[in-house]
Amino acid sequence: MLLSHETAFARFTAVTATMAPPAPGLPAGTMLETEAGWSPVEEIRPGTRVATIDGGFCQVIAAHAVPPAPAPLWRIPGGTLGTCSDLLLPEGHFLALNGPDCRHLFGLPTVLAPVAALAGFEGIHRLPARPLPAHSLRFAEEEVVWAQTGARILMPGEAPGRHFQRLDYGQTRALLMLRSGGNLAPDLAA
Repeated sequence: MLLSHETAFARFTAVTATMAPPAPGLPAGTMLETEAGWSPVEEIRPGTRVATIDGGFCQVIAAHAVPPAPAPLWRIPGGTLGTCSDLLLPEGHFLALNGPDCRHLFGLPTVLAPVAALAGFEGIHRLPARPLPAHSLRFAEEEVVWAQTGARILMPGEAPGRHFQRLDYGQTRALLMLRSGGNLAPDLAA
């Protein structure tokens, strides 16, 4: 009738979840550099090796389609940030920026800027939300990959660590102001 509470409860060890946060996918048609040449994101499969900013090729661990859902989009015009053609990115992506001004402000050669903070810089602007077919790639560790010839986009990794410094909105705007010689277009999307 009486329970022995000494044996009724098991001892346990708390576990911290290590899943990487979800990242928005890349719209279908976004070109990424692979060992076989430039390939649309929707044709990349697990095992494909994709060019990264460190000069090497890293293997894709997971690749899958993301269900189309209306999301704010950002248009990076062809010729901006090294792109060969227009690039659409859903909000939530980070783009790599580098140069002496990055080292001057942050002490690093390369930093990551949220795409939404780039509004007004060299024609980057927000488009109305609309559903687009997209594809998500994941690597063993976070990587910055080459897209549309010259854009560098952060892609998530399975490991929880961060290897690149992410700027916030204010830091990004300060960097862009320095790059533009004080003539940065206002961010009308903010």
